[in-house]
Amino acid sequence: MAHDHDELLRLYLDDHWAGAGAGASLAKRLQQNNRDTPWAGELTWLARQVEEDDERLESLRRDIDAEGGTLKRYAARVGERIGRLVPNRRLRSYSPLSRVLETEAMMAGVAGKARLWTSLCAGGAGRTRLAPFDLERLGERAEEQLAVLHEFHERAAAVAFDPAVETLQAPSTSTPRT
Repeated sequence: MAHDHDELLRLYLDDHWAGAGAGASLAKRLQQNNRDTPWAGELTWLARQVEEDDERLESLRRDIDAEGGTLKRYAARVGERIGRLVPNRRLRSYSPLSRVLETEAMMAGVAGKARLWTSLCAGGAGRTRLAPFDLERLGERAEEQLAVLHEFHERAAAVAFDPAVETLQAPSTSTPRT
């Protein structure tokens, strides 16, 4: 049975655009709640990257006339805010558990974004009208973001679950990201 490739692409991008809105909000929250840690530079870089990727996705959607998904995006952003209400035994301060859970959510979102760029390349869209977006480079950026998140998650989990670790250890990278 034949299907409308363009319509499937628009729907696919709408779904990812919805998730990207929630991801941008979460990345900003993670950065703000950790601005007084040795990870401030890495998380500022990450939040900026996630926001730029969201803008690229929006531009890509405009180029192929994808106009839907606004309700999904709104719902995803509301869901991200509701997710902040997870009980963590602290009403007013940031919990080490919140840091772990937020990082895990970011890792899932960025991994999904990496799959988005890979799927578009594999589907041939990157060789045609989406070529100006350099989907391959966007996939590489997502992998770089995941590497930062994996290391941060390891450090955050140590603080949350290892009684011998009281503060976040600095990133292993010697140069701060800009």
